[in-house]
Amino acid sequence: MAILPNYLRRTTAILKMPQALASGLSASAFLKKLQGTTGGYKRTTFLRDWRNVGGIEAKKDRFKYVRRDRRPPMAALADVEWDNNNEYMYKVRAFVRKGEGEPLTERFVNITSDTALTPEQVENEVFERWSAWEKYEGETLERAQTVAGFHNLLADSAIED
Repeated sequence: MAILPNYLRRTTAILKMPQALASGLSASAFLKKLQGTTGGYKRTTFLRDWRNVGGIEAKKDRFKYVRRDRRPPMAALADVEWDNNNEYMYKVRAFVRKGEGEPLTERFVNITSDTALTPEQVENEVFERWSAWEKYEGETLERAQTVAGFHNLLADSAIED
């Protein structure tokens, strides 16, 4: 594979990380492999991405066992270090219909919050905001399902400073 342009290296690496983690590859070995194939990127940024993806992969199925009326325990939320001001982010699967008689399609949306929310509160938030989101105009939201939760460690440190 040819060396990729700088703006594609990081996103390509992040897409390949779950496979590397599943195969038991170490961070150093994966970075070395990247440098030989697609081209690597800054080691500190790479290691941060590696920790984020590793945390998400380790906890990806835990959120589905959280009751809709309970706040998820911290063990069900993946710890991430994203440049985001909010402490929590939730990934929601939205089932939408583009028109009457059209098939139901899936779309993923993210909801951010400074406080921990129950899955039911997250889904209600999607229904409240749906009409305000211009890009989804003309689509009818049928139902929503909270799929994953993330706890932003960088937001914690910003609050403490």
